[in-house]
Amino acid sequence: MKFFWQAALIPLLFSSCVTVRMPIEPTHVDHGLLIAQVKIHGALLPFLTDEPNDGVIAQVDSNGDLIPGKTTPAATSNEGALYFLDLPPGRYLLQRVSFFARGARYEVELSSASMRRYTIDLGAGKVAFLGEIELDGRFPDFDIAVEHALSIGAHWLTPFLRRPRIVREVDIRSHMIGLIPERQALIRARKDLAGSQWTRIIHEHSREIGAPEPVPREGALFTRELPRHDEEFFSWRDTLKWGRPARARGGLSWRHPGGEARIAVFFTTANALGFVGYQEAIREMRAAANSLEDSASLYEVRVGTLTGLASHLTSHFYPEGTLTGSELKTIVTETVLVDRSVGMYTARLRAPSGEFEKTLPHFREFLLQLTLARPAKGAAPVDYVLPP
Repeated sequence: MKFFWQAALIPLLFSSCVTVRMPIEPTHVDHGLLIAQVKIHGALLPFLTDEPNDGVIAQVDSNGDLIPGKTTPAATSNEGALYFLDLPPGRYLLQRVSFFARGARYEVELSSASMRRYTIDLGAGKVAFLGEIELDGRFPDFDIAVEHALSIGAHWLTPFLRRPRIVREVDIRSHMIGLIPERQALIRARKDLAGSQWTRIIHEHSREIGAPEPVPREGALFTRELPRHDEEFFSWRDTLKWGRPARARGGLSWRHPGGEARIAVFFTTANALGFVGYQEAIREMRAAANSLEDSASLYEVRVGTLTGLASHLTSHFYPEGTLTGSELKTIVTETVLVDRSVGMYTARLRAPSGEFEKTLPHFREFLLQLTLARPAKGAAPVDYVLPP
């Protein structure tokens, strides 16, 4: 009888609806964002999953007990990702999720005792990740299952009436809160909340935990990810579209077709002859930029999942073969240094002043797609110097 009943319900598994609401904006500088990723596996067919489009979080005290009246529904959602926006600092847990499927709205109440283990602290103006949660649905008793089926069947016959609400019991299959699921959640959040003021703190938190940028895609009708090119010391994606790079020991350089801008990335091992070390290289870079046109202060630039220190340097000279005072050329260079335990990476953009400003955004985008390897200790010395 149970097998017959399960077989009769299988056609109901292929009707669902997902809604996405526009995100609300922050109302206070201290308010933040919580993200949860949830999947509910079916009781009949465990390999089929539902993704909630609504949920509720509850604020808890230092002992993990619920604070009365401190519950907040999800402000927006997309494909199982729930976003709780404009939250004051505090400690929170996921209390309830719900989803549309098979002609009904299913409500899943989560045990506070079980979820207390997965509370998360939200700092002022920050982003926090509640986790990637997978739940297993429990098949109800026969009489309750019949009642649910009749409610769904009645709604199919009278779709103009409100959907029935069905309480669903679940068990927690897994709860992942490591860096890998959090980075994936942040990449999705950048897309889901694009255009809102929340993207600023999402990007800030992405930098804090080293979350990679989304891989760019190419193509109009059938898109594909830009392929990754692996070198000995780093990997890169061709976001520049400047053609094949020139090669030298330890690095690559690209030249802007039809222009003079050059971009280069190279690695110098710590045991290379004449290597002065990262801190001394930073000191020299700061001193070189100490002019009226350049700020001697350094600034941070993202290089893949890492952060480098960078500076501007403006140089004036008369090209060879011209009379002094007849044609002054201005070259601007941005140099980015990234410290590693066995050496140092250098990325550089060098271009005439007018071309530099146009090329800088492309340089920064290119750096975001770099993956810097960690060469093994004892690697052969690489003393690589780019041509001027």
